[in-house]
Amino acid sequence: MTAGRKGMEPFFTEEQLNNMSRENLIEIMKIMKEQSAKKDTEIQLLKDKQKELEFMNAMLSDRLALARRKQFGSSSEKYAEGYEQMDLFNEAEASADPEAEEPCFEEIHPSSYKRKKRTGKKEEDLSGFEVTETIEYKLAGEDRYCPDCGKKYKVVTKETVKRLKFVPAKFEVVEEVTCVYSCPECGSMKRPEKTPPLVGGGSIATPSLVAGIMNAKYVNGMPLARQEREFARYNLNLSTKTMANWIIGCADRYLKLLYDRMKEEFLKSRYIHCDETRIQVIGEPEQKGSTQNWMWVYLTDEYSGSPRMVLFQYERTRAGYHPVEFLGDQYQGYFTCDGYQAYHSLPERITVTGCMAHARRRFDESLTVLKKDFTKEQLKETTAYQAMARIGMFYKIEEMIRDKSPEERYEERQKQAKPLLEAFFEWLHTLEEAVDRSSKIGEAVLYTLNQETYLKRYLEDGHLSIDNLAAERALKNFAIGRRNWLFAKSIRGAQASATVYSITETALLNGLKPYNYLTYVMEKMKDLGAFPAKEEMLELLPWSSNLPDDCRSKLKK
Repeated sequence: MTAGRKGMEPFFTEEQLNNMSRENLIEIMKIMKEQSAKKDTEIQLLKDKQKELEFMNAMLSDRLALARRKQFGSSSEKYAEGYEQMDLFNEAEASADPEAEEPCFEEIHPSSYKRKKRTGKKEEDLSGFEVTETIEYKLAGEDRYCPDCGKKYKVVTKETVKRLKFVPAKFEVVEEVTCVYSCPECGSMKRPEKTPPLVGGGSIATPSLVAGIMNAKYVNGMPLARQEREFARYNLNLSTKTMANWIIGCADRYLKLLYDRMKEEFLKSRYIHCDETRIQVIGEPEQKGSTQNWMWVYLTDEYSGSPRMVLFQYERTRAGYHPVEFLGDQYQGYFTCDGYQAYHSLPERITVTGCMAHARRRFDESLTVLKKDFTKEQLKETTAYQAMARIGMFYKIEEMIRDKSPEERYEERQKQAKPLLEAFFEWLHTLEEAVDRSSKIGEAVLYTLNQETYLKRYLEDGHLSIDNLAAERALKNFAIGRRNWLFAKSIRGAQASATVYSITETALLNGLKPYNYLTYVMEKMKDLGAFPAKEEMLELLPWSSNLPDDCRSKLKK
């Protein structure tokens, strides 16, 4: 009962249809209905496929835009007109100003009168350095006499200009000679007490040498392999393995004691931050070399009312029980973090607060995706832009109250920030059902709403921060170093790195010179023995007022 169709010819002629029985006609109608339904299904499948392809294309386009932004675009984040978040990984080129003039550094010292010395930035920078060479320009011979009257010139003033010389690193050898004594009568032998060595008795390592290696690796991001090549240029053969052994040995023997003492002080604070980042440890047992492990960071910030400190902790996984174990059974207080779900299962005695910067970044990503299709004026009408402008107001308030006391910060937040924050979330709730959940703006809205409870908590106490950027800043040097050394070779190496990073980053936060401080600490601790008294350790903490001036820097992190 089927028939072929050529071009636009009908299936059946009029005569054929007239001669067909009722049953045949019904059968033909069924066949045609089935074919029509099949075609409709095929068309719908094609439409669905088209939508899927359009969605995939849009998603890939968005990801490409974000990738280009991250790789080539500015990393600053504008909260509102004229307001920028501090850039954590800014390049020198972003700050360079070819038009900037150096501060004048010429000093005039008249003999007949005294003028107040002008002190510029360069004077501040150079005042702490010793003048090792003085070049004096004087008239000589016939030039000392005035050509007009023949009288001898008299010095009436001196003009002094200071210039800075760079002297490359140099090595000095300290020779230890021990006199051995013998009694002429009985022959008994005696040696004087010696200063204990830093590491094994025959090692050439000294506190200053190991501190220099640590400072280069953990503060300046120079891998040990690169240091090995640099030492070789000075005709010194120091292998990567030797330096690694020194770092691990000194971290275990000296710096871990300081770390533990810092942790005791840390757990006394009621306001702490936490974050985590990847680290690859190729020596972990029962895991592939490509497996990612984790470096956790815990810290206090400028508002916590506690000494500023950063504590790194190496862990094999990103599991939520690691912070619980680190903080112990007694800790009670606020815990500022990002939106990672594991943090939300902490015990009730720990109150989690959120990170507004993470919510803002979601809207920023959405806006980045829209930039390729919208003009600047059109962008201002988008939900993403409006959300960022509202969040920008919260940060403007924080900027205005930055230097106020915790009590004042709390009052101002209640007056200014709380109404705006409540209105912000009311607005987001109106968008919850309207936005496409698979889109970037949908992700941003839903993420922020899911974090609502935690994002509002900074209003509860003036000691709290609006975001977790302090933790991100603490990870900056680690992230830079990781790009250079790529991975840790062993668990002990990763743990030693956590210890040294904790000491150096805390030193920076407290306005210390990491190299000088590490040298001082290891010099002192090798003399204190394996079990130094608590009071002796307190004197060595990075915020101790009894540290020598040589450890202090005018520059605070």
